[in-house]
Amino acid sequence: MQGAIFDVDGTLLDSMSVWWDVLIEFYKQHGVELSDTEAMTFKEVTLDESIPMMIDRFSLSETPDEVLNILKGMTAKHYETTLPLKEGAKEYLKRLHGSGVKIAIATSGYEELCKTAFMRLGVWQYIDACAFSSEVGVNKSNPDVYLLAAKRIGVQPEECIVYEDILAGINGAKKGGFRTCAVYDDTNADETDTLKELADCYITCWNDLLSS
Repeated sequence: MQGAIFDVDGTLLDSMSVWWDVLIEFYKQHGVELSDTEAMTFKEVTLDESIPMMIDRFSLSETPDEVLNILKGMTAKHYETTLPLKEGAKEYLKRLHGSGVKIAIATSGYEELCKTAFMRLGVWQYIDACAFSSEVGVNKSNPDVYLLAAKRIGVQPEECIVYEDILAGINGAKKGGFRTCAVYDDTNADETDTLKELADCYITCWNDLLSS
């Protein structure tokens, strides 16, 4: 392995529950309970893609940028103060960095939130490059964001492993020719069997790799 590409939310950061809490709270503010069916719709798309759906759902007068700022404001304090890394994530990043592996993040999240959290948690110095879904204009069921991340660290896809917690991300990375490692998160527990079948490897936590 010459390159390692990491998703952020639910993979390195224990943050997926925060985004779901924000989405649920946003719905409640507009007098609606978020159903399981609607929640599944949001699971496979980026936040940028979900905002027009919310605007249409509630006939909002705000622009997409205004809604985005509202949602980011609701989550920012968590990234700034409380969100933890998943157990063993810092040690694994440090090990890869020390062995000369190039490290990138490929995320549907936002640069300022990622950087704020990673600097607070002492891992920003291990990240060689970043790629964001907003830069490529498609979600993670496509390989584009992973290909951009690989390009920025100067490593061919076949020499990289992509670490992801969502099925769409594993599928997208495999389309790009990457090896994949699925990472357990409470929000993907119902997809464990499918993730194990699809990904090249599966871990329940980063300590699985640290002990190997």
